Amino acid sequence: MADRPLLGAASIPSAPLLVEGVGRGAGPEVQQLRAAVDGTVTELPEGDVVILVAAGQAALHDAAAVDLQGIGQPRTTRLLAACPPAIAALSRITQYPRVRRPRLPLDLAVLALLVDRNVPLVPLEVPSSAEFPVLAALGTSIVQALEEAGLTGTLVASGDLSAGLYDGSPLAARPHAADWDADVVDLFTRGASAGLADLGPDAADSVGARGWAPLCVLHGAAAAASLELSVRAYSAPRGVGYLIMSSA
Repeated sequence: MADRPLLGAASIPSAPLLVEGVGRGAGPEVQQLRAAVDGTVTELPEGDVVILVAAGQAALHDAAAVDLQGIGQPRTTRLLAACPPAIAALSRITQYPRVRRPRLPLDLAVLALLVDRNVPLVPLEVPSSAEFPVLAALGTSIVQALEEAGLTGTLVASGDLSAGLYDGSPLAARPHAADWDADVVDLFTRGASAGLADLGPDAADSVGARGWAPLCVLHGAAAAASLELSVRAYSAPRGVGYLIMSSA
């Protein structure tokens, strides 16, 4: 059994435009974001498994097939391996249901493609409507599940912030969206991520920030594993805020 089952953790965007071959013709801001994502993922420690966390329903996925046909990318398909022992342990601890679908939901699929490691996955969806203490406790449960399964791993959470920063954003301009993003970045910069409790779930929903719930899970897991997260980059190409962090 590893002394430290969770070896590292990170947040990266779950934006399809960052996937090779999808975001064609991207400008320099997107290219810089891609480079930051690649650097963050590359520097994460190697473990037995990668836990992916994105917003959605409360579910653990037993299969990890990637298929982006739904967004007009029929050639972007991958059949990846899941990690049944880690999924079973996490399901026992959290009582999250295990589901088997023909393909991963889009956010998890993008994370899987961007991480691109030849190790089994634990694809985890968490509800955006959950309260901070529940999500933070889920992060603690991830560390416990790895320990119970006798595995080491890394955790990668969606770092998508507001999708309503200005009129050209996917959700058009949302009031206080830029301030909300700035508050999230400031909390992690100061090592005060417990303050996420004051920024959701309703406030996160009001600015269209799908990453709030995954970041709460990341906070709980990092705290349980005594990992310190560092902000590597924040940018907002095409009106969506993206936060990149890592424990490396």
